[in-house]
Amino acid sequence: MKRVLIALGGNVAEPHQTLPLAWHAVVDRLGLTQSVCSELVTSAPAEGASGGDFANAVGLGYTSLGPREVLDALHRVEDQFGRDREREGHHGARPLDLDLLEYGSMISTDLTLTLPHPRIQDRWFVLAPLLSIVPDWSHLLSGRSGQELLAAVDIEQRAEQDL
Repeated sequence: MKRVLIALGGNVAEPHQTLPLAWHAVVDRLGLTQSVCSELVTSAPAEGASGGDFANAVGLGYTSLGPREVLDALHRVEDQFGRDREREGHHGARPLDLDLLEYGSMISTDLTLTLPHPRIQDRWFVLAPLLSIVPDWSHLLSGRSGQELLAAVDIEQRAEQDL
């Protein structure tokens, strides 16, 4: 069994209602055991995303599926909740976005599956909920603690707001 960390987000329809339902679908589809999901946080669209504010959460569980099977299953759950990648484009508003943040301690630079997620350390809306369920989490590549990364992101965001 491998531990998986999964980010959930959405900013179309009722994301505060969609995300808990989506998490249950993820748990079922991946056959997760010992699963837990963080509380929701709200964030403004980031990295060029469009639409209204996002609801975000991070879930954790253990699965017997392989990493590509997990990724495929996450895409199927997104489809189930109305995600249309072609229509939305890379930065479009979306009802559900599921990102595989970590799969055990696997490191992959494959074009279709980069692990750990390449922007996990840059996103407070991932780090804050992640640390609420795994307080001692540290980045697999840099070794930096989640608390250190979150503090750095918070400083950058405060500086941007002061401009």
